[in-house]
Amino acid sequence: MTKAFLPALIVSLVLGLSGCQSSGGGNGGQTIGAIAGAVLGGVAGAQMGDGDDINVVAGAVLGGVLGGMAGGQYDKKREELEAAEAQRQYEYQQEVEAQQKLEKEIEQLEEQKVTEELARSTSDADVAAAEAEAARLEAELAAKKKAYDDSIKRAERIRDAQERIAQAQKELDEMEAREAGAQ
Repeated sequence: MTKAFLPALIVSLVLGLSGCQSSGGGNGGQTIGAIAGAVLGGVAGAQMGDGDDINVVAGAVLGGVLGGMAGGQYDKKREELEAAEAQRQYEYQQEVEAQQKLEKEIEQLEEQKVTEELARSTSDADVAAAEAEAARLEAELAAKKKAYDDSIKRAERIRDAQERIAQAQKELDEMEAREAGAQ
C-alpha cells in the first residue's frame, strides 16, 4: 500500500466502524470511543510497526473495536443511571402523593374526633345553653342591623333635606336678583 492511500483507508475504516457502532441506537459514547480508539490505534500501530501500513490498519481496526466496546459500556452505564434516576423520581412522586393523602385522612379523622368528643361530652343542658346563646347573639345582631338601617335612612333623609335647602336657596337668590334688577 502507498502512504497516500493509508490515511484514506483509516478514515474510511473509522467512518465505517462508527457507522456500524452507532446503528444500534446512535449512542454517542460508543461512536466517540470507536473513532478515538481507531485514531489512537492507528497512531500506535504506526509507531510500533515502523510505519508499516498493515500495522497502522490493524492498530486502527483493533483500536476502533476496543474503543467502541469501551464507549458502549459507558453508554450502558449512563442509560442505567438515567433509568435509576427516573425510577427514583417516580418513587419520590408516589411517596409525596401518599404523604398528602395520609395528611388529609389525618385531618379528617381529627375533625371527626372533635365532633364525636363533643357528641359524647355534651348534655341536654349544654345544648339548651348553646341554643340560648345563639338566639341571644342573633337577636343582638338583628337589633344592630336595624339600628344601622335606621341610621342610613336618617342620613339619606338629611342629605335629601340638604339638597332641597340648596335648591330653595338657589331659587330664593335668583328671585332676589330679579327683584333687585326690576327696581
